[in-house]
Amino acid sequence: MLKELPTFIDPKHLALISSHLTGGVALEQMSRLHDLLCEVTGKVYIDWLFGLDDKQRPIIKGEMKAQVSALCQRCLQPMLIPINTKTALVIFFSEPRQDEQLLPNYESIILTKTPVSLITLVEDEVILALPQIAKHDKCQSNEYQLPDMDSLETKPSKKNPFHVLSKLKSGH
Repeated sequence: MLKELPTFIDPKHLALISSHLTGGVALEQMSRLHDLLCEVTGKVYIDWLFGLDDKQRPIIKGEMKAQVSALCQRCLQPMLIPINTKTALVIFFSEPRQDEQLLPNYESIILTKTPVSLITLVEDEVILALPQIAKHDKCQSNEYQLPDMDSLETKPSKKNPFHVLSKLKSGH
C-alpha cells in the first residue's frame, strides 16, 4: 500500500504485483467534472486492489467515496450528492474478442497506452456514478403542490353557445 497516490500508473504491472492503492484524489484536478459540479472542492477517496482474473487479465476491484456539490435541476440550488460506488474493471490493451467472457459484475476498459493517468481513471468512475439529472427529493423553494382533484368544487357547466346551431341543423 502506498502512502501517496501516484499520478500515473501501469495497471498491468500493479496487477502482477497485486498492489493496493488507497488515498484521495482532489476534485479540482478533474477538469471534465468542473462543468458538472457547483464546487470542485474536496477529494474522491479510492480503495482499489489490482490483481489478475482467471485468464490472467489485469483487474481493478474496490470502492470509491466522495461528496460532490451539483445544481438541483428543479430549484437551481446547490445540493450534495454522496458517491459511494464499487469499482470492478477488467483491463484490455486492445479491442477484446466478441467471444471473450468477463467475470460477473465486471466491466471492461480498454487502455491503448501505458502509463495511464490515475486521475483520469478516477474521474471516469465519478462521472459514471453521478445521476443523469441532479434533483432534490423535495425542493425547499418549490413546495407548491397541485390540490387534490376531490377538493376542487365542481363548477356548473355553462350553456354551449353553439347549441342553437345544432337545432338549426336538425331542422333541415
